[in-house]
This record gives sequence, structure tokens and C-alpha cells, in this order.
Amino acid sequence: MCQEGLSRLALNSCSKQTECSLEERRMLGVAPELVDSMLESRRHPGSSLQKEFPQNEDLAKGSEPQNRLFGEVECMAQRLQAALEEIQRRAEEPQEQGEEQRKLDIALENARLEIEKLKTNLIKLKESDATDLLRSAREHNQRLNQEILALRNRVRSLDSEKKILTSGEKVNGQHQGEVQQLRQNLHRLQILCNSAEKELRYERGRSSDFKQHNSLLQEENIKIKMELKQAQEKLLDNAREQSSLTAEWKHCQQRVKELELEGLRQAQSIKSQQNLQEKLAQEKSKAADAQEKILDLQKKLDHARQTCLSDACILHKKQLEDEIKEAKSSEYRLQQQCQEEQQRRVLLDQEINELQRQVRTLQDKEDQQEATNFQQQEALRRQLENERRKYEESVKSNQELSEKLSRSQQEKEALWKEHGRFLEQLGEHVRNYKDKHHCHKAKFQKVKDRLTHELEVRNKRIKELEDETRKLEQKIEMEKTFQGQIMTQNDILLLEKRKLLEQVTNQEDLICRNKSTISAIQSKAFLLDKENQQLQENCLRLKQHISLLERVIRSIHIRRAEETVISDNAAFEIFRKILPLQSSSFSGTGLVLSVENLQETELRKSEGAAAIPKSPEPLSCSQNSESGYINVTSLKDTYNTQGDQKPGL
Repeated sequence: MCQEGLSRLALNSCSKQTECSLEERRMLGVAPELVDSMLESRRHPGSSLQKEFPQNEDLAKGSEPQNRLFGEVECMAQRLQAALEEIQRRAEEPQEQGEEQRKLDIALENARLEIEKLKTNLIKLKESDATDLLRSAREHNQRLNQEILALRNRVRSLDSEKKILTSGEKVNGQHQGEVQQLRQNLHRLQILCNSAEKELRYERGRSSDFKQHNSLLQEENIKIKMELKQAQEKLLDNAREQSSLTAEWKHCQQRVKELELEGLRQAQSIKSQQNLQEKLAQEKSKAADAQEKILDLQKKLDHARQTCLSDACILHKKQLEDEIKEAKSSEYRLQQQCQEEQQRRVLLDQEINELQRQVRTLQDKEDQQEATNFQQQEALRRQLENERRKYEESVKSNQELSEKLSRSQQEKEALWKEHGRFLEQLGEHVRNYKDKHHCHKAKFQKVKDRLTHELEVRNKRIKELEDETRKLEQKIEMEKTFQGQIMTQNDILLLEKRKLLEQVTNQEDLICRNKSTISAIQSKAFLLDKENQQLQENCLRLKQHISLLERVIRSIHIRRAEETVISDNAAFEIFRKILPLQSSSFSGTGLVLSVENLQETELRKSEGAAAIPKSPEPLSCSQNSESGYINVTSLKDTYNTQGDQKPGL
């Protein structure tokens, strides 16, 4: 808003200055018109004198330098018009300066907007990008740490589960499910690691993009600083040009005043020359009258000589001679006066030549000025040519009006009154112009003060921005170091991850080996189940045989209880033979029963061989079953010893 107000004030001041310059131009345009009217009015008397005295060649010769002077005065009038054109051009130049100031203000506004945009971008980068990078890196590190801890816990659980695998078949099925879950978890971990690596690559690329963006922002800041410096230099140049233009304008005003004074002096000299020419013409006319009188007197003397020879004629002759002497003396005096007038004319010619030289020097100087300002004054010359045509038309009308001066005296008085009013108005306008000029100077000073204050504020802002950029660079360096630390930590974590993956692969190999052993154990267990079924069937048969044998033994025990003592020695020998075969599988009760059965059978072989023909077969079967059961228990014991040795390894 302030800049818009300043631009409006500058435009108003420029328009007012142009109006005042045009009014001054109009007022100065009246001066050459008056000079031309005076010159034309003075040309006509010269022509009238030439008509009245066509016989005198001296007057014609004297009129030639006068015509030269008139031509020189016309040249001076043209020079005055050129000076007026320069004044108009100088009045129009502030408009161009106002346009340049507008452009500079627009450039400064654009620079302000760009600086504000850069500030917002920097703030956004501070708030969003750096925090996002740090948060994402921290979250990624936390995820990796959690995954590593989970892997470690899983490895520990796998170690514990390895130990538990040997406990039973149910645990094997659960272990297979857990192994599948572990594989799935490992696959997920691999996917997460790949995604984490991709995120790290993306973040690295993003960080490089941010670095490039920061470098571009720094370059833009440097460019904006250069543009601000150029704008300041342009403002200083414009201020210097304004001061130089004001000095030139004052110089032109002084020059115009000097030219006006010289024109007035030349007009006065022309008036004095015309008065001298009139006096010379009068004296020449007097001399011509005296010559005519002398001729008449000579004729009278000749006539008197012829007619009068008397004393009276002689006296009259003496009188005539005295008169002739007086006439000669008067002629001599007139000749001296003519010589003095000629000397005066020579002096006047010398003065005119000096004036011509001065005018020529002025013309040369003005030609140089016109050569420099010719390109700028072409359009103005066309306008002035149109004005000159109008002026010539007005001159013609003035000539017609000069013939009618006798009729327009009343109008002349009214015009004089209007002229006085116009002069009063002009004085008021000049005063107003001076007041406005002072006001504009004060406003321009205020504007300059404001601009200097704004420039100082801008410089402070630029310094603040530079400090902020330095702080941002320091923060970016800290972030770089932090990112380097994060990268090193990530590398360490990746190494740990690789080690864990190697451990997991080793564990998978062990699991595969355990599976092979488990499959072999399962096959052996299947075979053992079949053998157990067969043994159970044999046990049922043996139980049936045992029940029959118990009945038989009871009947035999009742009948032959007395014969027990005799058969004890043989029974003990048989028992000693059987003990090493049955010590690993039979219980105490089974051993007692088997001993009793053997004793009864051996005691009653001799007596009851026919009563129990089928007893050897179940014994053989029982022996076979007992030997098979012993083999099964021995296999189980060997498996348990192998299982104990494996976890120890």
C-alpha cells in the first residue's frame, strides 16, 4: 500500500511538473512571437526607406547588414524555440524516471515475495523433511532392533524346543508346526529386511534430493542478494540522474534567461541603428538641399556676372561669396559629421561582427547540443513545425490586424487588462508551482527516507536469513552425522542379521537332521508297536496257559506237597540257570511264580508226565516272549542313552 501511494504521488508530481513546464513553454512561446513581430515591423520600415530613397546606394549597402542582423535574430528565436523544446523534454523525462521507479518497485516487490516464499519453504523443510527423515530412521532402527530381539528370542526358543523335541511324539508335531511358523516368520523378516533396505535407499536418495534442493535454495538466495544489490545501485543511479537532471534544468533556465537578455540587447541595438539610419537619411537630405541651393547660387552668380558689372553687383557678389563660403563651411561640417557617422557605422559594424561571432559561437554550441539531442527532439520538432505554421498564420493575421490597429485600440486596452490579469494569474501559478515544488521535494525526501529505512530493514532481514541458513547448514551437518551414525548402526544390525540368518540356517539343518532321526525312530517305534501287539497276544495265550497250569499246580500241590523237600536242590540248580536270562525283564512276583512252577514241573515229571503233556510248549512260548520283551527293553534303553548323548553334544 505504501509503495502504491508513493507511485501515485510520483505520478501526480510528474503530471503537475509537466503541466507547469507546458505553461512555462507557452509563456516563453509568447516571447519569440513578440520578437518576430518586432522584427517584421522593423523590416517594413527598411523597405519604405528604400522606396523613398532609391537613388542612394549607401542606404542599400547599410540595409544589408541590417538584414543579416534580422536573420541572426531569427536564428536566435529558433534557438529559443529549441531551448523550449529541451525544457519540454526535460519536463517529460521525470515521467520516464517515474516509470523506471515503478519497475524498480515492482522488482523489489517480486524480490520480497521470493524471499517470503524461500522463508516458508525453509520453515516447511525444517518442520517436515528433517523430522520425517529422523522419525522414519528412528522407527526403522526400532523395527530392526525389535526384529533382532524377536530373532534372538526365537533362536533361544528353538534351542529350548530342540531339547524338548526328544521328549515325545506329540512334541514333534507341535515342533513341526512351530518350525513352519518359524519359516514363515523368517520369510516375513526377509521381506521386512528387503523393504527396510529399499526404504533406506529411498531415504538416501531423498536426502540427496534435499541436499540438491538446499543447494538450489542457497543459489536462489545468492541471486536474490545480487538482484537486491543491483536494485540498490539502480536507485542510487536514478537519484544521481535526478540530481544531474535538476542541475541541467536549472542551467537551461539560466541559459534561456541569458538568451532573452541578449535578444533584448540586440533589439535595443537594432533600435539605435535604425535611429542612426534615420538621422543619416535626414542629414543626407539636408546635404542634397544644400547642394541644390549651391547650384542655384552659382547660377545666380553667373547671371549676376553677366548682367551686373557695377559696385552693387560686386557687393552682392561679395555677399554671395560669403554665403558660398558659409555654405562650403557648412558642407565641410556636414562632411565631417558624415565621416563621424561613417566611423560610428564602422564601429557599429564591428560591434555587429562581434555579436555575429558570439552568435556563431552560440550556434556552434547549440549545434553540438542539437547533434546530441537530435534523435530525441524529432517528434518535438514536428510538433513545433506545426506550431510554427500556426504561428506564421497568426503572424499573417497579426499583419492584417496591424493594418486595423486604429480600429482595435479599445480591444487593445482590454487585452492589456487581460494581460495584467494573466500576469497576476501567472504569478499565482508560479507561486503555487514553487509551493508544490517544495512540497514535492519534501515528499521525495520522505520517500527517500522511507526507501532507505526499507532497505535497512531488508538488509537486516537478509542478514537474519543468512543466519538462519547458517543454522540450517549446521543442523544439516548434524543430521548428516546422525545419518552416518544411523547408517553405521544399520550396517552393524545387518551384520547381526546375517549372523542370525546363518544361525537360523544351521538350526534348520539341525531340524532336518532331527527330522531324519525322528523318521527313523518313528519307523522303529512302528515296528516295536507291531512287536508289542504280538507280545500282547502271546501274553493272553500265556495267561490262559498259566490259568490252566495253576489249576494243575494246585491239584498237584495238594497231592504231592510232601515231595517238595526232595526236589529243592534240583529246583535251585534250575533256578540258577534261568536267573541270568530273566533278570532284566521279570518282576519279583513273576520270578517266584516261575520258580514254583519249575519246581512243581520238575518234581512231577516222573509222576505226572502223562497228565501235563502240553506244559513244555507254553514254557517255550513264555521263554520266547520273555526274550522278545527283553530285547524291546534293551532297545529302549539304547535309544534313551543316545538321546541323552545328543543334547550333551
